[in-house]
Amino acid sequence: MLRIPSLILLLAPYAGAFQSTFDLHEVAWKMSPETSGESIHMEMTLNPLLNRESVIVRIPQWRPGSYRYAQYERDLSNLKVQDQDGKSRAIEEIDPRTWEINSAGATSLMVEYDLKVENKANPGEIPAIHLHGPATFLYLEDSLNLSHTLQVELPRGWDMASGHRLGVESDGRFRLPNYDILVDCPIALGELERHSFANNGKTFEVILFGKTPTTEQFPRGTWLSKVEALVDAGWNLVGDFPFEKYVFLFLFDNTRGYYGLEHLNSTTIAYNHRWAKEGRLDGLESVTSHEFFHLWNVKRIRPEALGPFDYSQDVRTKDLWWMEGITSYYTDILLLRAGLRNEEWFWEAQARNFLNVFNSPGYGTVSPERSSWTVWDPSPGQNISYYDQGQALGLLMDIEIRRATNNQRSLDDVIRFLHRWVNYPEAGYRDGDLSRAIRSVTGWDCRPFFERHIRGLVDLPLEEILPAAGLRAVWMKRGTPYLGLRLTEDLEISGGSSVKEGSFQEGDRIQKVGTIKVRTRDDLRSALREEQAGATLQIRIRRGGSYKTFDFKLPARSSHSLVLEPDADASPEAQAIGRGIIKGSPAPL
Repeated sequence: MLRIPSLILLLAPYAGAFQSTFDLHEVAWKMSPETSGESIHMEMTLNPLLNRESVIVRIPQWRPGSYRYAQYERDLSNLKVQDQDGKSRAIEEIDPRTWEINSAGATSLMVEYDLKVENKANPGEIPAIHLHGPATFLYLEDSLNLSHTLQVELPRGWDMASGHRLGVESDGRFRLPNYDILVDCPIALGELERHSFANNGKTFEVILFGKTPTTEQFPRGTWLSKVEALVDAGWNLVGDFPFEKYVFLFLFDNTRGYYGLEHLNSTTIAYNHRWAKEGRLDGLESVTSHEFFHLWNVKRIRPEALGPFDYSQDVRTKDLWWMEGITSYYTDILLLRAGLRNEEWFWEAQARNFLNVFNSPGYGTVSPERSSWTVWDPSPGQNISYYDQGQALGLLMDIEIRRATNNQRSLDDVIRFLHRWVNYPEAGYRDGDLSRAIRSVTGWDCRPFFERHIRGLVDLPLEEILPAAGLRAVWMKRGTPYLGLRLTEDLEISGGSSVKEGSFQEGDRIQKVGTIKVRTRDDLRSALREEQAGATLQIRIRRGGSYKTFDFKLPARSSHSLVLEPDADASPEAQAIGRGIIKGSPAPL
């Protein structure tokens, strides 16, 4: 097998690493991908060992950021162990994820196994492999806090990318401080397309691999400018990049839609390659925004349970509504402030999210704290997303903070404070700290809000809170008539409307419904209020300099609908709060 010279990634010594009871001070790894792209041979060297009758190795039961049980052991095979003399050592399987090795008299052990992987490249091309750390590396309880080294032997023509940082050692060797950091960094192997840019003094790498679109299908410069706009929006919001280099790993494959996973200085984002080739990139922009914001919220702002990690069992927290839901709120905020979305889209997105919450089977029976805690064992018929719950709470808390402080503080300030206060890699925050942080930073006493809407089951108070941001919540019930068109405030038909050939066109402006003249959405709702679904009305529109009239059969709404609209009668203070959310004001302190 042809291989290029070894690429060695070693992880930097960590002052806090302890000497284990059997004198092991470092775990050395060697990774050797097969040229087929279907398996990887792994070698784990434990040296030195002192007076150990046995050694227990495990593979994680889950991976941080994905709160569900995994079965990584299914992809592991041919496990064997040799000591310093090359003699095979007995292995006993304790459970499907745990093995006990006879180490009596051994001064070192080499644990070997094969890892089944999936080649994501097109047939006939150099393979493309993506590795999650917890699915790749075994561990010992004694070694979690020890430094780890990694040597990767790549077949000829292959490349490697990850968030592992090269150090300054003259021999090109590098170390990561512990197991958490080792497995936090995903790895891309095979044929990779590399891009990079600098932002606020830090380096950002953008790696494309898998079934990558052509440059015509997916213009690189356009995509890089979007990623940099999101990075810039993140800097403007939080004001600190806690890394020297950040790596975006974009995998194009056959996944249904897309998914992402956050890491300290990188992210993996898998996206349906057909969507990318068709130019359908809204989801790619959204998941990129979400995972990038996670570098602050989840990877650094986190409860005690979320790092350092226990990989042997489920790890629970009542704060996933904050970890994921507040991140979802800021996903939309970053898209907006990066210029990738407009204000109308933002409010429509928040309205859709409120509807998702209200229409969930678990609404009114499962609190945000409860949905966070029970993610490992959801109950059928009581499902509700802590993503959606937290996003809804994020907007409402942002408005409440701004109202309580005359728009001088915001949820942005809370994020900035938590990032500095939690002080990664120290332990995460404790129970009650989120509420205390909000009160300390903003002065808003959020305790009643937490009791009612986060620990409790009280309905989200849209009608009470949204007007403070100059907004009205307008509800339309299932079965009521509507036009089924996307309309601006002055009733111009906008993009995305479903229209039949020979009828309405984008840019048409509705002038009259039946005999009633209409100028605003309120006028339109009034005109339709007394009508029945299925009725036929004459709709008069202006198209350019001419007027046309169409007979139009009113469809019925198939589901409840919610629209967040600007309130023309809102006070200047309320309008300023709405603008502050959109623009990111007031400026950081």
